[in-house]
Amino acid sequence: MSRLIMRRGPQPGRTFDLNADIITIGSGSKNSIVILDNDVSREHCKLIRVMADYELQDLNSTRGTFVSGQRVRTSWVLKPGAFIELGENVTLEYERSAASEELSQVSDEPPVHAYSDRPPDGANPFLVMTVGPKPGNVIALKTPEIRIGRDLTNDITIQDPEISRFHAVLRWSNNAYYLEDLGSTNGTMLNGKVQNANKPTILHTNDLIQVATVVEMCFTWQPDDVKIDSANKLTRPDPRRTTRETTQIAVDTSESNPFAAKARRQTTKLGTGLKPGSLEDHVFIAYARSEWESIVVPLSVSLQDANQQIWVDQYLVQGGDDWMIAVEQALAECWLLLIVVSPEALDSRYVRLAYRYFRNREKPIIPFLYANTESLPPELSQLKTVRYDPKNREQSFRELLAEIRSLKS
Repeated sequence: MSRLIMRRGPQPGRTFDLNADIITIGSGSKNSIVILDNDVSREHCKLIRVMADYELQDLNSTRGTFVSGQRVRTSWVLKPGAFIELGENVTLEYERSAASEELSQVSDEPPVHAYSDRPPDGANPFLVMTVGPKPGNVIALKTPEIRIGRDLTNDITIQDPEISRFHAVLRWSNNAYYLEDLGSTNGTMLNGKVQNANKPTILHTNDLIQVATVVEMCFTWQPDDVKIDSANKLTRPDPRRTTRETTQIAVDTSESNPFAAKARRQTTKLGTGLKPGSLEDHVFIAYARSEWESIVVPLSVSLQDANQQIWVDQYLVQGGDDWMIAVEQALAECWLLLIVVSPEALDSRYVRLAYRYFRNREKPIIPFLYANTESLPPELSQLKTVRYDPKNREQSFRELLAEIRSLKS
């Protein structure tokens, strides 16, 4: 839970727990936090929840709102340790306890034996063998646990004396795969670094897994990026080029998929390299990750072909530092929220946070009804919706585009 601590003012040392989506501060009795001081306006400022922190907005106060000496003109996303000054007499320190990290769904050190669920259907990652008995072999990872070793009971069997009977394992946990060496004789390496036995390490796109000295495999969500050239030599992406730096819409690349060629051309910079203000013309798309390929990819391509700028978090690891920073910027700057509504999406804490944040800031929201739900949350039930027709997808996208344009005009 986040909190404010009064460091200077009428009640030094007093703490205010922050547990609501919107918190108002002022001298008026109707505020969430009431501070009786001549420098504090009746309605001085307010806090709006964003990810694990809060965004501070001044409410045209007489004496002003400042963060670390800088006046807040529009809005300011608070970070732990920030000092908020209300006029000249009141100083509040913003503090976030470890409990606020509940939004983080992925960590580099998962709880022991906390392996559950499974990769979403239609959006599973792959291993591509780059060195070994079958270079170019593509292995889809669809189960919560994939064991690698010489024994025939393993999911990936490699018959080589350097490989231990039970060499390594990949386990799915908190929306990511983790690599763990099982105390093998000749070791397991990740991007050239020897892995400690029985210590899981999270995998990122284009990571290279080396099993002993005889097998190397590339972990990827886009196996077509790893190819064998005309000289029969394997080419693979640079392991340092991760999806924290770039993201590319990935879809079925078969000829039967009319969106494949378009999707391969679409590349959008994401992550921490974005300049302030670079997402102000973008549409924030919130959705269930398991529905990425079935609806979000063709929807994204359709909007981009109509010259709409979009933002998605697909290839950022949810809960990671890059994800937190990027989502905070997207929430603050994107002008419109488009929710791909389904039961799974509405169960997502991340999706709920997004639409509550947009609602609290009075920014437009469009629910795109992709899958039937019993009812919409109160925050969405009064909004104009666009319904998806699986028999006429293009018409559904045109209706959605018309609604976006009407809101922007």
